[in-house]
Amino acid sequence: MMIPLVVLLLAGVGCDTKQKGPSNLSVGRSKLIDSGNALEAVEHLERAEQEEVNKLEPRALLLIAYSHGLSTGSASSHGVEAKFKNQREQRIQELTEAEIKQILQILSRPSRVQRDGLQVLVDKGPEASVIILDSLTIGRYPSLHENFPEVLVQIGSDGLDLVLAKLTDETTSPALKVKLVQVLAGIGDAKAIDALKTLQSGTGEATLAMEINTTLYQLGEESYKKDIIAGLSHSDVAARRAAAKAMVNISDVSSKTLIAGLKDTDSEVVTSLVKALEVHRDADAVDELLNILTGGLDKDPKQAAINALDIYGQNKLARGLAKRVTMLLIGGTVSDADTRLRLVQLLKREPFLKQIQVTELYDNLEFKLYEYQKEKEQSELVKSSLKQLLDALQ
Repeated sequence: MMIPLVVLLLAGVGCDTKQKGPSNLSVGRSKLIDSGNALEAVEHLERAEQEEVNKLEPRALLLIAYSHGLSTGSASSHGVEAKFKNQREQRIQELTEAEIKQILQILSRPSRVQRDGLQVLVDKGPEASVIILDSLTIGRYPSLHENFPEVLVQIGSDGLDLVLAKLTDETTSPALKVKLVQVLAGIGDAKAIDALKTLQSGTGEATLAMEINTTLYQLGEESYKKDIIAGLSHSDVAARRAAAKAMVNISDVSSKTLIAGLKDTDSEVVTSLVKALEVHRDADAVDELLNILTGGLDKDPKQAAINALDIYGQNKLARGLAKRVTMLLIGGTVSDADTRLRLVQLLKREPFLKQIQVTELYDNLEFKLYEYQKEKEQSELVKSSLKQLLDALQ
């Protein structure tokens, strides 16, 4: 029987146009980046490394996959820990500049494997520092810029000379110099002192000068303490922020100086000073800390104030505060619901729960809070938090 020519031609076309499935590279990439499944990703990526003409992406993804499998424990639980460790160590040693850049390109998209990829750069060391410092300079991989300083800190003294070279380069912007001084503070290597002093003597940037002051102090140069404390009243808000952030580590700083600084209008300055007052405690700070809760600053200093007052309560430095806060809450003078919610959150902390409980015979704050919650509070969120407080008191 003769088969018509047109049928044969159509059959041939059908064979030629048969659709291929997704590549091992695309499947492996999806398994790793989208699902965080290192084990299945490795299977596909190992094949992709053999199949792909351009090996950069599969090799970069494989290194991240081995790292993720180890950090999550999945490699150990599936009996491939030794293989993953050996492959990771070998590939980090062989890691090229182009592969480092490919890893950075992959990590530019937020994912659950980002931390493991950044750890690869830390373990590679100075070779990764070079690319990171250049990227910070020219603005490459901008989504990773907030991660880069910590990577440089973890690389540590091995990358110190590279950081110092970039710091002392006249073409480096003041903003980047500030970041690099903060990196040196994190590394904590005294070998940076001379370069920092030289840079200090030649800079007219108030923020940079203050960051250098705080880093030199941290590296053991006590003579900079006076300049740092004076920075709390600097006209440049960025300089005040740098000085305030250092206060938690300044020895024998006057708590009165810190308390006075709480009147600053900048939330970041106030937040740092509140945290410093957790270390340099003074019962005289309680009034100002409470004022922060009811003032006009943003949520960060308010939350810091709650945490600080909790610590003060634990250390018997906030006697009678639960009564003050309760009366403020039920008195009808706090119109902002968010502020009332924060006052309730403070009362829910253990030291103030105890203070409420011991007032039963003479003030009975619990009953007053119950009546207020039942009859006066209009915000459902505040009412819900008050109910939790009352339940905890039971």
